[in-house]
Amino acid sequence: MSEQTELVAVTAAAAAALVSEMVKESWSSMRALAARVFHHAGEAEEERQLNRLDADQVQAHTLDPHEIRDRWQRRLLTLVEDYPEAVDDLSSLASRHAEEQYGTVNQTTTGNSGTVIQVGRDNFGSLNTRRR
Repeated sequence: MSEQTELVAVTAAAAAALVSEMVKESWSSMRALAARVFHHAGEAEEERQLNRLDADQVQAHTLDPHEIRDRWQRRLLTLVEDYPEAVDDLSSLASRHAEEQYGTVNQTTTGNSGTVIQVGRDNFGSLNTRRR
């Protein structure tokens, strides 16, 4: 994979993470990660991009998420091309979305003396309710 292709992939993931977090209560932590990325371009640019980000976040419920994501992908790609040292912070931003997509669920039971039935999208078969 070429370096440019990798940058496009990372910026796409980071933009998707930004947009998905805009409507959540965890927005402030995502905004702080974004600030670290923008800081590589200097304080004035950081402030300018954070103002843009805040404006999009306020309108996130009414704007097309694909349009917002594409806009931020272009901005992030331009930033990381101009400031390659921002790649690590950008990867941290992108990994927030990956963690959310591939979370895990753990289930445990203790003191159970009966049959346990687990239902989910990857389970199949039949249920026998006949008493023994």
